[in-house]
Amino acid sequence: MDSQLPPEQPTETSLETAAPQPPPQPSPFRAAVVKIFVGPRGLRAGWRWLIFLLIFAALVFGMAMVARLFIHRHTPDDRNIKVGFAFEFIQAACVLLATGFMAKLIDKKPWGYYGLPLARAFRSEFWIGAVVGFGALAIQLELMRLGGWFDFGPMVLHGSQALRFGLFWGAFFLFVGFFEEGFLRGYPQRVLTNGMGFWPAALLLSLLFGALHIGNKGENAFGIFMVCVDGLTMCWTLWRTGTMWFAVGNHAAWDWAQSYFFGTPDSGMKPIGALFSPTFHGPALLSGGNAGPEGSVLVMLSELLIAVSVAVIYRGRKYPLLSDELPVPDSAPIMVPEAPPIA
Repeated sequence: MDSQLPPEQPTETSLETAAPQPPPQPSPFRAAVVKIFVGPRGLRAGWRWLIFLLIFAALVFGMAMVARLFIHRHTPDDRNIKVGFAFEFIQAACVLLATGFMAKLIDKKPWGYYGLPLARAFRSEFWIGAVVGFGALAIQLELMRLGGWFDFGPMVLHGSQALRFGLFWGAFFLFVGFFEEGFLRGYPQRVLTNGMGFWPAALLLSLLFGALHIGNKGENAFGIFMVCVDGLTMCWTLWRTGTMWFAVGNHAAWDWAQSYFFGTPDSGMKPIGALFSPTFHGPALLSGGNAGPEGSVLVMLSELLIAVSVAVIYRGRKYPLLSDELPVPDSAPIMVPEAPPIA
């Protein structure tokens, strides 16, 4: 007959071995340093923006070095305009590439998440933006003409020359639209929206937009202020349409209409190869002076026309906010299907 032995009691040593050991706690200094760089959703928005800027700067530097090997082959007469075209192309290409790098390597998001989905490329939003931009400027200039502060002047280009310059400036300002919108309303707006909210990020980047125009010759204080306002208007188009395609089309068409079609200064820069040769009269606050239409108080009407057009055509917010992407919280009730009745 087997004897019944009492169960073996755990010794103090075996209890110590079986007890789970708490994970080592980081030092307060290390925890504070990590908190500077990492938030609840990974790398903080400000550091992502800085990485984006560094990648963009490195790409511009590298592509500019390559471009210099070819630019010197042009004659002095066409060098300046070719340099400007190459520079705008490089900036546009680099901002799109930098966005792609951040999307693929850092954020793990599709490229279209940052405002330029390829499925909507050059579709209705782009062309509506272009028509609204051209139309708003045309209305402003007509009001300036009626007030005696502007005259359209004669047409100075004809035939193939007009077509050649029109196509050249069309491509030029398309690159400008891609660069300036992508550099300010693309990746930076998206990542800073995730960090601080849409409109605080829009205000910050619009102030930066104005600051980037300070060095333009012929620009004035009111013109700089209106550049900031235009930045907020473009953010409004982003808010309502959900993409940058309206803003890119609007930006490109506005600049093309100023510099080529109507021949006015664009943010203080006088055009070359314009279709018309206009003149300005009266005080700079009404005529715009050397700054062009953007330096006239009537440009506030143009910005209002753009904003109202967007509000009428596109209803409701389409731009995704971070709250739109959050998963269902753990506290949400779990819906369990009822069991079928037993026959």
